[in-house]
Amino acid sequence: MQDRQIQIHTTPSVWPLTWPMGLTFLRLLLLPVFLWAILLESNRAAHRPSWLALTVFVVMAITDKLDGYLARRWNQTSKLGAILDPVADKLLVACSVIVLSFEWIAPAHFCIPMWVVAAVYGKDLIIAIGTITLLALVGKVTIHPRPLGKASTLVQLSMVIAVLLAPSESAAWFGFWLGFVRVLWWMVCIWAVAACLDYVIQGFAQLREARLAAASSAQDQVHKAG
Repeated sequence: MQDRQIQIHTTPSVWPLTWPMGLTFLRLLLLPVFLWAILLESNRAAHRPSWLALTVFVVMAITDKLDGYLARRWNQTSKLGAILDPVADKLLVACSVIVLSFEWIAPAHFCIPMWVVAAVYGKDLIIAIGTITLLALVGKVTIHPRPLGKASTLVQLSMVIAVLLAPSESAAWFGFWLGFVRVLWWMVCIWAVAACLDYVIQGFAQLREARLAAASSAQDQVHKAG
C-alpha cells in the first residue's frame, strides 16, 4: 500500500515549547474567549462597538504575525507549528464570520451576508477536497504559503474588525462605514476566489509533476530490465 504524506516546508524542531509555538497555542486558547466576548456584547441596544471582542481579536491577530516572525528570525519553525498556525487562523476567521452572520449578534445593518460566508467556507472546502484528492492520487502533497492566500486572510480579518467597529445609525460616519464594510464584503469574495484558483493551479502542477516523475521512473525500469 502506498504511503500518504503531506509535506510542509519548514525546518524540523522538537520540544521544549518555543515562543512561536506558545503564541500559536495562546491564539487557540483565546478563540473561545473571543466568541464569549461577542456573545456577551451581542445586545446592540446601546449601539456600541464590541470593544472587548475587538481587543481579544486584535491580540490574536498580532500573535499570528508575531509567531511567524519569531519562528523565522529564531529558526524555531516546526512541523507541528506549521500545521497549527494555519488551523488557528482558519478557526478564528471561520468562527468570526459565521457568528457575525447572525442578525441578533452582529451590529444592526452590518450582518455579514450568507454569500460572503459561502465564499469564505467554500474556498477552504475546495482546498481541503483538493488536498485529499491529490493525496489519494499521488501519495503526497506539498503545501506552500501563497501570497494570494495570505492576502485573502488579511482581507477577512479586516472585515471582521470593521464589523466589530460598526457605529450606531446616529453616528455622523455611519453611512461611510457601512459603505466601507460592503466594499470589504466584495473584496473578501474576490480574494477568496483568486486564492482558491491559485491553490487549484498549484495542485494540478503537483499532479502533473508526480505523473511525469512516475512515467520517467517506469521508463527507467524498462530500460534496466531490457
